[in-house]
Amino acid sequence: MFRKTNKSILKFLFPIFLLVVISAFFANKTEAASLLLQPTSSSISTGNIVSIKIIVNTGGQAINNAEATIQFPTDLLEVISTTKSSSIFTLWVEEPSFSNSTGKITFNGGVPTPGFNGSNGYVATFTFKAKKQGTASIIFTDGAVRANDGLGTDVLVSKTGGTIKIGAAVIKETEKSESVEKVSNISLPKPVIVSDTHPDQNSWYSNNTAHFSWEIPNGVTSIKTILDKSLDSEPTILYDNSVASKTIKDISDGTSYLHLRFLNSLGVSQVASYKINVDTVSPQEFTSESRIRNNKNIIKLAAQDLTSGIDYYTIQIDGNSILEIKGNQIINNEYTLPALSEGAHNLIITAYDKAQNHTESKLSIVSPSISTPSISLNTNEINSGDSIKISGDSNYPREQIEIIFESEGVEVKKYTQVTSYDGSFSVTIDKVDTTGLITISARVAFSEIAKSPLSEKLYLKVNEGKFMKINLFIIILLLLLIILAILCLIFYRRLRLKRKNENELKQTAVETYQSMSSLRGELVKQLESLENIKKDRNLDEKEESTLNQIKNNIERIDEFVEKKLKKLL
Repeated sequence: MFRKTNKSILKFLFPIFLLVVISAFFANKTEAASLLLQPTSSSISTGNIVSIKIIVNTGGQAINNAEATIQFPTDLLEVISTTKSSSIFTLWVEEPSFSNSTGKITFNGGVPTPGFNGSNGYVATFTFKAKKQGTASIIFTDGAVRANDGLGTDVLVSKTGGTIKIGAAVIKETEKSESVEKVSNISLPKPVIVSDTHPDQNSWYSNNTAHFSWEIPNGVTSIKTILDKSLDSEPTILYDNSVASKTIKDISDGTSYLHLRFLNSLGVSQVASYKINVDTVSPQEFTSESRIRNNKNIIKLAAQDLTSGIDYYTIQIDGNSILEIKGNQIINNEYTLPALSEGAHNLIITAYDKAQNHTESKLSIVSPSISTPSISLNTNEINSGDSIKISGDSNYPREQIEIIFESEGVEVKKYTQVTSYDGSFSVTIDKVDTTGLITISARVAFSEIAKSPLSEKLYLKVNEGKFMKINLFIIILLLLLIILAILCLIFYRRLRLKRKNENELKQTAVETYQSMSSLRGELVKQLESLENIKKDRNLDEKEESTLNQIKNNIERIDEFVEKKLKKLL
């Protein structure tokens, strides 16, 4: 009875047990993720292309990351383009990339919480071109799919690659005629492509939307284009001759080529290729470090950019002017800052890639104090015009030293000298012309704002030399001679003027004397005439008065001639 009861229980429990085991088995299966290629197998002929998708199956649970390395035979296939448009991943540790030299395809993408859950998660597409006949196996050599569980648990259990069978090249009749016409017809010119969005084919741009244009010459009935990563691709997309420009969006990062050819009923032109370099991703986050050498801060600059590469850096110090640092100024990933004033400083370091994307990093540094140099003189007393030799030592090789001359606390001269490789310096100053007691000191001068304190002052007595005394005597003598010459000139001019006046006065006196003599003669004649009349008769009163007046005038003329004119004559 007991045995029958046990058998009944076992018959009842066995299906339940089997159901639990199967459920557990399938439950575990649903939590297993896989990576696969679609299609898993395909056939093409040599020279043609085929696109392969990378798909992730999450196995029923949410994931937030997947990465893989895929290998393909480089002798049979080459990748000509890749795209991640509409990918389930929006965050990329490593964007889908390929190498036709190593035959590797890699990617590492992620998606934020709550992640992705599905059986047909599209990751990216790679387009292959068949190079020669054979069977090409494309396999996953490494990979991981990580659950969105906060731990990054790898739930990948299977990886399914693909096979491409490559047959002999098939030449269509139209292609045959084209090949014949290529040889027989060269009337179609090679296209000339220009781009207003990406004008320089050797420069990098952060704009991933490109506009191309070209002129359609007479006789062209259609065109063919293609944009891919290969320099030697043949255009495959056909347009009529009304298409003279094209705008292409979402161009993947890296170097791409637009290929274009003209066609007509007789043949085709040569293929024109236009290169564009696109980098939409900023340089990777980086941190900088600093160290001190010879009292200068040395900054480590080692930012990375995976696509176009680092072009230059800028450094802003304490919010002031910005330094631009090119690659030739960076040695072993280090740059020596200009000397700074003592104390703390805040730096903003910005790395720019060749497409002008940039990433910032902040750094605080402390600039040390600048030690004072020592100086010595070869003598403590000289004469004015003599030379003085000043020697000294500092802790700074190949840096500038300022030597200061002061008189009565006022700077009168400043000389500069560059230190040698051991920090020493020596300068000879010729013809010191400042006299009296001079103080001499020195300081290190990295820049106008970064200088050491002045050294201990040395005293130099500068006497007035014999040469200066002789020079002073000569100067005084010359001044006296000049004054004497001026006085002689004044005396000579006055003497000439006096002689001239005397001659003029004498001439005037002679002329006056002649006039007086003539006047006196006339008066004498009148006097004699009246006296003759008086002998014959008595003169009337008027005549008598005239006679007396003539006598008086004659007397005055005689007196003037005796007293005045004869002295001048």
